[in-house]
Amino acid sequence: MIMIKLSDLDFADFIDQKIKAIAATGGFVLDVGGGERFQKWLAPYRPLFRGCRFQTMDYDKQTGADVIGDIHKIPLTDNSVDSVICHSVLEHVENPLQAMKEIERILKPNGRAFVHVPSIYPYHARKGSYQDLWRIFDDTILVLFQGFKEVEFVKRGGYFKALFFFLPFQHKIRFIIDPLSTFLDKLFRTKQRHTTAGYYIYAVK
Repeated sequence: MIMIKLSDLDFADFIDQKIKAIAATGGFVLDVGGGERFQKWLAPYRPLFRGCRFQTMDYDKQTGADVIGDIHKIPLTDNSVDSVICHSVLEHVENPLQAMKEIERILKPNGRAFVHVPSIYPYHARKGSYQDLWRIFDDTILVLFQGFKEVEFVKRGGYFKALFFFLPFQHKIRFIIDPLSTFLDKLFRTKQRHTTAGYYIYAVK
């Protein structure tokens, strides 16, 4: 039976703790949909992965990924990967449930998956590259991760964090809206409700 819990950590602390745990575990780490190695959010952790076999997977050969393939049918054998990172990918694929089943399949027993998915978040397709198809909610996590034995997740803020992502030019004023939205979400305890910009999820097979 699946064990699922909402973490008490702030989402930034959750990311830090779980990525460090994956790096410390070592072995074969696959960044699914990562394209180029160590994208901006993951780059600060690069030194921690020196002892790992770190590879990326993408469907586009031009990304220079180590593994070229479809997330719906990952070209790796069963139980061959120690940890999977899948950041901001599932909303762009046709069948996120099948994608998660594939991630589960390639993970070794007790293997870990670190996943980020958006919830209340602006449309962000890229013409000629990928679509924007899905949004995730609390109940969706139970469905997507039904094959894992342990699931821990944290919300990326509450109502105000989600709302502020829809402001024009929000990416240029993040230094203002990030602390403001965090303050308002804490003041009104909005993270106790269901509205959030997204989820960070850590699952053990």
